[in-house]
Amino acid sequence: MTKNDMLKLNKEERKIVSKMFWRNQYLMFCTSYTKQQGITYGWLMAPFLQKVYGKDTDEFYEAMNRNLDFYNTAPAMNGFISALGLSMEEENKAMKDKGEFFDATSISALKTSLMGPLAGIGDAIYLSVLRVIATGIALGLSEQGNILGPILFLLVVNVPNMLIRWFTTVLGYKAGGQFISEALKSGTFAAITKGSAVLGLIMTGAMTAQFVTFRTTFIAELSGTTFNLQNVFDSIMPGLLPLAITMGCFAYLRKHNRPVLALVVMFLASVVLTILGIAG
Repeated sequence: MTKNDMLKLNKEERKIVSKMFWRNQYLMFCTSYTKQQGITYGWLMAPFLQKVYGKDTDEFYEAMNRNLDFYNTAPAMNGFISALGLSMEEENKAMKDKGEFFDATSISALKTSLMGPLAGIGDAIYLSVLRVIATGIALGLSEQGNILGPILFLLVVNVPNMLIRWFTTVLGYKAGGQFISEALKSGTFAAITKGSAVLGLIMTGAMTAQFVTFRTTFIAELSGTTFNLQNVFDSIMPGLLPLAITMGCFAYLRKHNRPVLALVVMFLASVVLTILGIAG
C-alpha cells in the first residue's frame, strides 16, 4: 500500500470513517473518575462493533466489555486509536471465522499503550502551539476592536484540529489491517503486545504518583523528641500511603465491587482523619 493509497477511501470506507469522525467529537461528553473517557469510547464504538459481530451476539458484548475499559487521551488524537481499534476488531472477526487464533486482549493493550503518547502529542500541538499562535494573532486585532480577532482565533485553532481528526482517523483505519497482518506474519505482534502491556503499567504507575496524594499531619512531642508520622512513612518508602490506597482500591475493584462505595469510604475516612488531626 502506497502513501497515496493510505488516504484513498472507497464508498464503504468513507461512510465508516465519516461516521467515526463525527462520533469522535463526543469523546468528552461523558467522563468519570473511574473510566475517564471510557464510557463515551464504548458508545462511539458500539454501532461499528454491532456491524462486525452482529447485534446482541456474545462476541458483540465481549467486544463492548473490552471497549469500556479506562481510557483517556487528547480528543483530537482519538481518531487514530478508535479507527485502529475497529480495524483490529474486524481482523479478530475475520480470523475467527477462518478458525485461526487472534489474541483479543491485544486490542485493549494497544489502545492503552497509544493513548498516553498520543495524549502528549495532542496536548503539545493544541495547548502549546496552536492555541498560543491563535492567541498571538487574535490579541492585537481584538485590542483594536476588530471582529476578525475572535474569528481568526477560532479558525486557527479549529481548522487544523478538524483536519488532524479526519486524516488520523483515515490513517488508523486504512493502515490498521495491513499493520496487523504484517505484525502477525513477522512475529513482532507478540513483542508489541508485551511492550504495550508494560507501557500501560508504567503509565498507571506514573498517574498514581502524580494524581494520588495522601500525607499525614500528626506531629507529637515524645520525651523531648518531635515525632512526625509522615517522616516515618517516608523513611520506609516515599509515596507509601498513596501506593497503599491505590493497591487497596485496585484489589477491591478487581472483585467487581462498586466504585462509588470505595469513593464514599475514602471520603468519610478523610473527614474522620482530618477531625482527629492525623491527616488534612
